[in-house]
Amino acid sequence: MKSSPWTAVRPFIALALAAVLPGCAGPPEKRAPEADLVVYSSHPDELVRSVVAEWRERSGDRVRILRGGTGELLERLAAEAAEASPAQRGGGADLLWGGGAESLAANAALFDAYRSAEDAMFPAAYKAADGTWTGFTLLPMVIAYNSRLLGAERAPRSWADLLDPRLAGNIACADPAASGSAYTILRTMEEALTAGLGRDEKDRGRREVARRFARALGGRLLPASSMVLPAVASGEFLVGISFENAARELTARGSDLRIVMPAEGTSAIPDGIALVRRAAHPEAARAFIDFVLGPDVAAFMASRYGRRSARMDAAPVPGLPALSDFRIIGYDIERPPGRSAPRSGASPPCSRRRRRGPGLRRRGRFRIEDGRSGPRGSRSVSGRRAA
Repeated sequence: MKSSPWTAVRPFIALALAAVLPGCAGPPEKRAPEADLVVYSSHPDELVRSVVAEWRERSGDRVRILRGGTGELLERLAAEAAEASPAQRGGGADLLWGGGAESLAANAALFDAYRSAEDAMFPAAYKAADGTWTGFTLLPMVIAYNSRLLGAERAPRSWADLLDPRLAGNIACADPAASGSAYTILRTMEEALTAGLGRDEKDRGRREVARRFARALGGRLLPASSMVLPAVASGEFLVGISFENAARELTARGSDLRIVMPAEGTSAIPDGIALVRRAAHPEAARAFIDFVLGPDVAAFMASRYGRRSARMDAAPVPGLPALSDFRIIGYDIERPPGRSAPRSGASPPCSRRRRRGPGLRRRGRFRIEDGRSGPRGSRSVSGRRAA
């Protein structure tokens, strides 16, 4: 009998229910259980818990997770950095997983350099030159509209169309000061709509684009990027801007959403992962970073979440067009951000080391479909820590 694709991920997803520390599901305690690793992440909850569950299965680490928007987490990291030592920080973060590369670059002072054991698999464009962050997945930004409420002939086809007054107040977007993806969207629009201008003209043009986009949003900013597409699908907004993979997932479920690749082109900036400076558990954090950047997680992101890995050896994502089919807008990730950047203390704009341990105590259940039928059609890859 042919194995179902769900067979490959079912054990992995099941582990997500155990991703929190023992006792966390019970009544609140005055003191949190001791953790071997503290992960701050702006990724969707299911994604984070699934990967962390697998890591706990492989390593035995007790992992504490704190989720939030990129800006919120950066502010928290900045507050923790003010403490004199990791011991004083108590349960502070060991690593930040998520947030656009621009956000991580803008807050590089919060991170320690770490070149992962997987570093050679990542192009220079998808990692910091100083090693303070490494890209995780590539997330092209797209426009999506509700086809039930907005006909194809009236739907926006470009970034410039979003500035049309007829759409004012009907565009769903998260706050760029709080959301890394929303900041990437703003930066993408700025670069797309000022292409070909000289340096001084470009700077003025970027500011004008930001002002016009703020007017187009009409003060209606959503607190989280995860709310954007559901708000469009429900009819609360006519148009939204978000990740391609999230939009395709909703359309595959029968949503009224339709996807538009902007005529001027789009960006494919990576989100990233970074080791927090003066982490209380640095060796555990480095081992987890190596795992997250490895081929097993890359394959799982593609099969379960439709995300393109930033790895050079990553296979194409089934059902998604090749990145080479897009008109990709390039821009300088390291360019100093304006007031709209999600950074610690920001104001809203529109309103090579060794891994620890000789080996793992348990074999993981991270099952990845390799295309063959029957029980041999999937493989369980045990994680390992390099000596």
